[in-house]
Amino acid sequence: MARMARPSAKSSSRDMLISMAVLLVPIVLIVWLFTDNPESDLEAVDVAPLLELAEEAGVFPILRAEHLPEPWKPVRVGWAEDGRMWIDNQPSDGNAWMVGYLGPDGIYYGIEQRDRNVSQAITRLTREGTKVDGTVDAAGWTWERYESDDGRTVSLVAQEGDMAAVVYADSDFGALDAFVTSLTTGG
Repeated sequence: MARMARPSAKSSSRDMLISMAVLLVPIVLIVWLFTDNPESDLEAVDVAPLLELAEEAGVFPILRAEHLPEPWKPVRVGWAEDGRMWIDNQPSDGNAWMVGYLGPDGIYYGIEQRDRNVSQAITRLTREGTKVDGTVDAAGWTWERYESDDGRTVSLVAQEGDMAAVVYADSDFGALDAFVTSLTTGG
């Protein structure tokens, strides 16, 4: 009578580890291939053409960053006069300017200005943020600090007449304060 060999505990453990490795290696490779940071591949955009149009309209002083060191780069820009198509493919509610920069930390720093429904714009851009203590003086304006409820987004808000400007990033106030000091209205 033939006897069947019993599997040993060592071979069961070894076989299980080999099976796990066979399953995990492809999963790790797939995750690694598809989690490349797409922001690092963003191309710089030319701010000058839309900046010129916005400044020619003369509706409010147009903010942009100047003299940012490498590797800062502008990655998004938009300008729309009241009623013209905005970046969301909807007619702009008032005059609207925006420019966004990718910082060396891989974080997007946005600037947006509006001259209508500014309270709604502030609520949206600050991610329903609330005022916190402290102000920053830059670009000829006093900026009030806002922070989103989850603490992820910090914003600086300045209002001049009917125009509001919001500078925001998913960063901290130290980095945002430093960024806002690079802002100018060029005129």
